[in-house]
Amino acid sequence: MPSLFLNCVLFTLNTQEVKDNHYILIFYTWLSKLIQNAGLTKDDFLMISIDKRTFDYIKTTPKCLNYLFQKIPCPHTFMIFPSPETMMEGMLMRYRQHSYQQDAYMYCDIDVLIRKPLRTVLERTIPDKMYVVMEGDLRDPNYGADMIDAVGDGYTSGIWIMTGQEVYRTFLNRLHNHYKMDAKYYALDQPFFNRAVYDLPHQNIIRDVLTEHTSFNGHNYNKDTCVLLNCAGDVGDGAKHYEKIQEVLIMMDAGVL
Repeated sequence: MPSLFLNCVLFTLNTQEVKDNHYILIFYTWLSKLIQNAGLTKDDFLMISIDKRTFDYIKTTPKCLNYLFQKIPCPHTFMIFPSPETMMEGMLMRYRQHSYQQDAYMYCDIDVLIRKPLRTVLERTIPDKMYVVMEGDLRDPNYGADMIDAVGDGYTSGIWIMTGQEVYRTFLNRLHNHYKMDAKYYALDQPFFNRAVYDLPHQNIIRDVLTEHTSFNGHNYNKDTCVLLNCAGDVGDGAKHYEKIQEVLIMMDAGVL
């Protein structure tokens, strides 16, 4: 299997009490499913991008996290950044450039439950490509709000894979050129993500591979092929996200999913 550098992001706004951040429990859930199902090995690497206040909290508050860290099958580390003032500032951490030696780079939101080994997707990749998940339409402002008269598929900014250092750097440069901290988009960074994807040469974008193995809130769900179950929606509402994820886990345990 191609080796993987996997990045996720967890943060608490500097105006919020860390103990009230439901995304911390969502992160615990995401990490447990990664350990259980992702099939990572010693050749892979997990980067946890986290703000300092949240990092200090999870290191000093006795919960299950220390036990989970002991079960991660690959090396892991933290990239610590200042607590963001706004959601747009926090979301920008998705696009922090990292140095890595693995064959592929993957960003995955923590509300995306890993159902099956990631090699199912990685074994279908080829070098020097960006893999995205089709989720909507550019005429929907959640995807195309930062583009004029855009026509085409809209992609989620919560799941993407790079298989080349040059395409990775080019994409991040394009995105940072477009990104506006004061933007008021409901989907936050996602319109900028789509604009940057469409800036890349068409031949560098692969849409079908990740899309075939991803379910958006249960749509087009196939138990045999679903690797990633994206529990998306209610942007920035940790309580609603956590409730949705718990319902999904209950249905999984009951054999409904």
